[in-house]
Amino acid sequence: MMIILYMVGGFISVLIGGWLFTNSMEYVSHRYRIGSSFVGAVLSPILTSLPELIVFLIALLLYDDVSGEDVAVGTIIGEPFVVSTIIYPVIFMVAAVGFYLRRRDDVVLEVDKELTIPFIVVLLLFPTVLLPAIIKSLAVRYLIAVFLVTAYLLYAHIMRNRQGLVIEDYERLYIIRVINRLRIDWAAFILQLVVSVVLLFAGSRALVEGIIDLSKYLMLDVTGLSIIVVPTATVLPESVTAVIWTWKERDTMAVAALIGEKVLYSTIYPALALATTRWLLSVEALVSVAVVEVVSSVMLYHVIRGKLTWDVAVIGLVGYLAYLLILIHFI
Repeated sequence: MMIILYMVGGFISVLIGGWLFTNSMEYVSHRYRIGSSFVGAVLSPILTSLPELIVFLIALLLYDDVSGEDVAVGTIIGEPFVVSTIIYPVIFMVAAVGFYLRRRDDVVLEVDKELTIPFIVVLLLFPTVLLPAIIKSLAVRYLIAVFLVTAYLLYAHIMRNRQGLVIEDYERLYIIRVINRLRIDWAAFILQLVVSVVLLFAGSRALVEGIIDLSKYLMLDVTGLSIIVVPTATVLPESVTAVIWTWKERDTMAVAALIGEKVLYSTIYPALALATTRWLLSVEALVSVAVVEVVSSVMLYHVIRGKLTWDVAVIGLVGYLAYLLILIHFI
């Protein structure tokens, strides 16, 4: 029972920290006149993915054993899986509620066709994370890691040139609402940034410790469990952002925040894991990669048409249920 409460506390801490961090990102975007496409597909994922990065580092630094590496690798593989499966159904539910309350014109997500770029990146690069598990060569792992980092830098450069319109109507820094005496924006921004980082660190540590302790207690596969639990918790910051943008009928921004996250976890974070872990993948990891590729392919087809329909959510749920069945089978 104490393990569950500890993980819940970590979950809440990560959620609040990510929420504050996302708000800080919007302030920086508005202050420095950075376009919406770049914010959604590049800047937002970099900032909101910090919980997963902290989980990864904590798992390696504080748990210098096999289970720590399993959590680290499971987190890297699990992020695109969670985003591809259970987040989009939530987005479409928000769109449906918005339509029912007449805040939206329809339940279809209208998106900019420029988002085909990050979807193509995910489809082409995410499967490369399987190669090191097949080719037992340290040189190959390092080569793939360098390739993935280079690919991400090229992707960021392309998206920077297609950054879109600047966000004008951003929300005021949340910390100012709590502490009215903070009249200077930069001081409020620094304070909010520090608070969010502390919350992200504390929550991530609690999640890692809970995952390892719970898996040992239940005698479950650590990698398989971490693919579901940790990313489901740490994906909340970008999910909340996407939900808000969907509610406001800023569909391109909502989808960009999610696919941008998948790009980051198809390139930079796998590269980091390849260079610092043994990178041993379980059957569950292989299945999660396959699910990500199928869902991303369907979504790419819709993005080319400029519209995402409800079948994306259905396919995501089917993939999630299939993974759960396979995880139960191999326990």
